[in-house]
Amino acid sequence: MSKTVAEIMTKNPITYKVPSSVSEIIKTLIKNNITGLPLADSRGKYAGIISRRDVFDHPDEDQTAMSMRKASSVYEDQPIENAAEEMIKQNRRHITVLDSDNRITGILTPQNFLPEVRARFGKKRVKEVLKGVAIPVWEETPLNVVALTMRLSKVYACPVVDEDDNFKGLITDRDLFEKVDVGTSHHISETGMADDEDPWSWDGIRNVVTYLIEKRNIILPREPVRKFMITQPVVTNNNDTLEIAVRKMEAGNYNQLPVLQGTGQLVDMLYDIQILSVFL
Repeated sequence: MSKTVAEIMTKNPITYKVPSSVSEIIKTLIKNNITGLPLADSRGKYAGIISRRDVFDHPDEDQTAMSMRKASSVYEDQPIENAAEEMIKQNRRHITVLDSDNRITGILTPQNFLPEVRARFGKKRVKEVLKGVAIPVWEETPLNVVALTMRLSKVYACPVVDEDDNFKGLITDRDLFEKVDVGTSHHISETGMADDEDPWSWDGIRNVVTYLIEKRNIILPREPVRKFMITQPVVTNNNDTLEIAVRKMEAGNYNQLPVLQGTGQLVDMLYDIQILSVFL
């Protein structure tokens, strides 16, 4: 029997208000270790949603109203199949859940669906849900070019291969921007964060706020990506069951897994949002 959205959602999510500044949103995302949050208007009604990606996509905007998405929401009593369909349609990782009065009561990400995927579709094979959305990069590609590739393709995790197309590792946006070496106090002050604020400030900004790097023209290293990639990422096989792949995602809180075939050759990438297609 199908579950409702209310049964799998993250309840009482952290929210923020509009109007507000992007720097306020950034601080909230960082301090609470989250990547997106719903926004409410002055009446407490749902106004939109903003995520790390939305901040990335609007590096010159300082007002939340200009960076947020007025994205469709779902209601608590809807079947999870409807929510999965909406998430796939939007191709975004956060969907707000509302009550009958259009007030925010929850939030959904693909991770909320994974236990149900295991229970209902665990015997399906990984290869049955692959969509062919993989952008490999050569291990000698300069890191700044990898950043450009991610930004233009909107694919933020790239498998790394050698000149013989052998799979060598994985690079994600988080891994990439952890390697940037910039001074802290100057950039923290520019986001409205005082020097005496909590110690999470700069480490969080470096991971979460790519736009600070792009907007202020901080140069990424021109060194090859092989020096920065994850050399032994968790992977799955295209003949694995979804139960196996999903358990790996849940255990490591991974959004994606490189997919290999029996010989160890890269064949695709598996993203958690792709997996939701099993509900359609």
